[in-house]
Amino acid sequence: MAKLRKQWRMTGLLGGLLLLLAVGWASANTFLVQQSAPEDLLAENSFLYCRFDGSKGHLEAYQQTAEYKAFYESGLVSIFEGMLDAAVSQDQSGSAEKAREAFADLLANGFVFAAALPQGEGIPIPNATVVFPDSGKWMADIFELTQAAGERVEIKEIDGRKIATFLVPDSPGIEIGIWAEGKHLVVTAGQNAVAGTIACATGKSPSISSNKRWSQVNSVKTDYEQTSLLWLDWKTLQQTYGEIPIPVPLPEPITISTILEMVGIDKLDQVISRAGYKAEAIWSETIFVGLTRKNGTTMTLKDLPGLPQKMNWMTAFQFDASVLYANLISIAEKAAQLNGPRMEDQLEMILKQLPDLIGFDPKADFLDHLGNTVCVYDDANGGFFGAGTTLCISLKNPKAVKEFFDTQIERLEEYEEDGGSIDLPVYPFRVEKNGGSLIVFDIYGDGGLAMQYGAIQVIDNWLVIGLMPQAVEAFYLRTQRKLASWTPDQEHQTALDALPKEFTSITMMSPRDSYQMILNLATPFLPAIQAAVLQSGLIGEDDELPFYVEDFPPPELVTAPMFPNITVATQDEQGTTYTTRASTFGIPMFGGNGNVSAVAAAGVGVALLLPAVQQARSAARRSVSKNNLKQIGLAMHNYHDTHSHFPRGTVDAEKLKPEQRLSWAYSILPFIDQAALYRKLSNSEKEKWNSDNSKPFTNLQIPTFLNPGLQANGKVAQIHYAGMAGVGKDAPLLKVDHKRAGIFGYNRVTRMRDIRDGTSNTIMTTEVNKKIGPWAQGGISTIRSLTKKPYIHGPDGIGGAKSIRGVQVGLADGSVRLISENIDPEVMENLSKMNDGNAIGAF
Repeated sequence: MAKLRKQWRMTGLLGGLLLLLAVGWASANTFLVQQSAPEDLLAENSFLYCRFDGSKGHLEAYQQTAEYKAFYESGLVSIFEGMLDAAVSQDQSGSAEKAREAFADLLANGFVFAAALPQGEGIPIPNATVVFPDSGKWMADIFELTQAAGERVEIKEIDGRKIATFLVPDSPGIEIGIWAEGKHLVVTAGQNAVAGTIACATGKSPSISSNKRWSQVNSVKTDYEQTSLLWLDWKTLQQTYGEIPIPVPLPEPITISTILEMVGIDKLDQVISRAGYKAEAIWSETIFVGLTRKNGTTMTLKDLPGLPQKMNWMTAFQFDASVLYANLISIAEKAAQLNGPRMEDQLEMILKQLPDLIGFDPKADFLDHLGNTVCVYDDANGGFFGAGTTLCISLKNPKAVKEFFDTQIERLEEYEEDGGSIDLPVYPFRVEKNGGSLIVFDIYGDGGLAMQYGAIQVIDNWLVIGLMPQAVEAFYLRTQRKLASWTPDQEHQTALDALPKEFTSITMMSPRDSYQMILNLATPFLPAIQAAVLQSGLIGEDDELPFYVEDFPPPELVTAPMFPNITVATQDEQGTTYTTRASTFGIPMFGGNGNVSAVAAAGVGVALLLPAVQQARSAARRSVSKNNLKQIGLAMHNYHDTHSHFPRGTVDAEKLKPEQRLSWAYSILPFIDQAALYRKLSNSEKEKWNSDNSKPFTNLQIPTFLNPGLQANGKVAQIHYAGMAGVGKDAPLLKVDHKRAGIFGYNRVTRMRDIRDGTSNTIMTTEVNKKIGPWAQGGISTIRSLTKKPYIHGPDGIGGAKSIRGVQVGLADGSVRLISENIDPEVMENLSKMNDGNAIGAF
């Protein structure tokens, strides 16, 4: 018996294992079928591909970078995350939290995008597809959102997929489709885009993996951890659209290829851009395949002029002005040929007469004497707002360039001495400076007002152009060794050693000084920012602050890991390549001390501007609430014009208690563009405001009754405004001629003539911020009186958003006033009563 039991146990165990294997294989097979790679959803004939991997798969490499150490290890990012948490927590609807989660998914998982050329006759309209890996869980929320679009969005079932589709109005059949493909979220747009993408997913059509040009690019191995790839198949685009004629009135048709050939980019084959992490650096390479110059010259750091010892940024590149001029003339001649012999003759005549018209030959007298090196920089010691910006051009023949400028100035001076007058917006003057002629400029504006900006001088083998004369003089002093020139420090040298030594262009900028400056400016304002957050109403009284002053790291801790960003361009037989080594990506900052990373600078800017943003939001909300009070006041007056009296505080339903009746808010519905709702409720006017017949309509929220400075609880259709009943707990019950009566009472009928204290001195409606109830309900929900001090932000619930420190009220004349919470209580009482005869003090 024991042996039999043992056999059964073994059989059961084996059966269970087989069952588990079967289930596991089925699950795995299902997963393999449904979980396609993002590239499996992209068409073979894609011409544009962009992939951003997201942080999930590269976190270890990113943690080695200077950017991670600067922003994350210093604690700066966690502060901004805390501020975001505080902002999100104020949204009770949950939408902000979902938006943040979706954005976090995007940053973690990345995305893949492709644009493809569909097959067919006529001019092809590209299809676009975006795949968000591991984001299919958001499809339920997207379906929920699409319901609000009504009939425009259609839910379809295609090959077992539930797809939300939308046909773009007035388009040639362009549809947008959204669905979950396994764990991925897919968005596609174009003609038959949904069917095409699903065909790729199911293997009925080849995917981009079958595209040999893309596969060759995608398979390249780099010596750094690649995190993104951009690929543009320009050659395919040009072949597809190149022969399409441009609809311009010319003797002979002109095609897109003709234009591309004229501007010189017809030889472009592909654009390939990669980025990733290389040790402590953020590394990127972009190559324009096919774009290169034959016999193009290169340069090294030795070819640059004496640079300022401290620069905000600099860039230098190879540039042949004579060749550019010849190319422009060639383009003009080709354009003239397209327009016919007459235009060719006109252009030829203009080119022949040009030297006589302007007094010199642009190419022979000036451009041919310029060298090939151009350098632009911003001297950090030259002043704020880019005052140290300087342009330097190398010269083949400095003497000829000096003579050119001297000749032109002498011509102008001689013309004026002969009595001539030239009305120029920019007027040059020649002064002697640094042993040569310095040309400065007056720039004339409206009214003849002149401002001096700009200076030019030939110094050694360079033509130097500065925004200010001091920048030109500083260049001269560096040539005389009276000012120090820049030499690479250890950080610059480390970067330069990692990049090609010969190049056609170079750009350098240092983010450290800019971040140091911004953080130094921000630190003294942290207490003020903190106080502004407290006063703004952004957080509740019992909530934690999003940050404390002591949480911010020392600026030096943030900037210490940073090093200079350098980009160089090189050329070879394949094309032109731009290589960048950066500590954190940034843009030049004029007048600063380096450059600013777009993402981090935005974060710092948010911290600095938070008080102003909150004040702006508060002002905007206050403006909306003011407009609501005006609309309610206008509705009251229109009601009076129609019925010869203002609406009762509650409708005439004597069998019901005031709290059970419909309120004055119901009575004015026809006068605030809610006539349809009024008609639906009118049949149950004598019933309770929340009766079965009324509830479907009284649960509808009316925007005019909501103060955006307050939060609606979402449980009932609230109102944030109330009618003023007067002074005392019994005010709503007083007769119309009582000294303490206000305009509204439960059964009170008030006419304009009853307001004996004057309509501009009597409160009709007020903002409320406590004891808030439904707009349709009579009683305290819609009628208030003054019962206990303080009257504003006190126990009666009269008051606006806390940030305004007062309350906005609608007066009986239709105007809206802001009353301070520090108003004399007696004045507030007089304003609330309509016929007490007391004089109104200042308010």
